[in-house]
Amino acid sequence: MTDDENRATLFFYPPVDDADSWHMTFEGLEEALKERFPGALIQTLPTPFREGNFLSFEVLVAEGVGVRGTATIPIEECGCITLKLVTPGEAAPFAQWLRDDFIPSPDLIRFSSEGAMEIGDETHWELPRSGEQAGIEEDLRAHIAYVESI
Repeated sequence: MTDDENRATLFFYPPVDDADSWHMTFEGLEEALKERFPGALIQTLPTPFREGNFLSFEVLVAEGVGVRGTATIPIEECGCITLKLVTPGEAAPFAQWLRDDFIPSPDLIRFSSEGAMEIGDETHWELPRSGEQAGIEEDLRAHIAYVESI
């Protein structure tokens, strides 16, 4: 979290009991990002903590609105996508694309935040299974408010 109550580092990941349900690969994610977000800046980098790699990306989700993130695959086909220090409004278009176009089913996306992890909250929030960006933004905002109220 930052001092700005509307910004958070958000994590999007599959259900814990179905960790490989996304069938995510770096190659597949990179291709999908480039298709949906022309001009995306993407690179695969070595992880500093353990053997392996992560995908770093920057995309424009709206005119003049960019988000930075990373993707990790801790076990085969099990992805975690992180958006760094975003507002709910910045994260919502990306989350909608993730739900509607990239992940094989809308009920396979959970989310949390760095702030929740810092306070030990292990609640797995779910994106709305349908609807527009406004509903996603509302849920992300509610999550941030919940974490800040603890």
